[in-house]
Amino acid sequence: MGLTGHVVVARSDGPLEQVSTLVSLTPPGSPEGGVTSRWPVTTGWQAVEITAGYWDEIRLKELIELVRVTGAPASSAWVLDSDCAIVTGLAPGGRPWRVGLNVDTLVEYGQYDPEAILCTDDTDIEEYGDRMRAHVPHAAADLLAWAAAAGFTGASQREIEDLLRSTSVFAEDIWEDVLVALGFPLPWTEAPASS
Repeated sequence: MGLTGHVVVARSDGPLEQVSTLVSLTPPGSPEGGVTSRWPVTTGWQAVEITAGYWDEIRLKELIELVRVTGAPASSAWVLDSDCAIVTGLAPGGRPWRVGLNVDTLVEYGQYDPEAILCTDDTDIEEYGDRMRAHVPHAAADLLAWAAAAGFTGASQREIEDLLRSTSVFAEDIWEDVLVALGFPLPWTEAPASS
């Protein structure tokens, strides 16, 4: 069974799951799950999984607050059973961006529950998918600007577009591949310390 929930990426001087914005999402000891670390680091760039609690993907209230509290870019990937995802990001002083991953599968999900894939305006689901596919070059440019705001440069527009169009059994893996390409220091990509 895959992940259904959010994968939030942000920078923190301590464990990300202890940042007030995330702590407030679920009561301590919630039996449904909550906010847990995804990467084995407790400072710097981190990811957490949110499997219980409410994260607003429409008004972006929590993402805006997380960026304000950390003073750094952040993103949230809304993942549906690991089959597909919608990633939203924001940098301080910037505007939000959004991109779909495994878009063909997003469209399949949308046939049964359009709101689950954030299609809330009565748009035809196939048209919604076509718009997401056509939006990839713009989304890649947004991602490059977002990464630059985090201090990471060097990825090419073409490389990011190709990753956004790629498919995977686990949609969250595509997002992590995009982060690596952008230069984010995921724990398993960091060079070992020299002795």
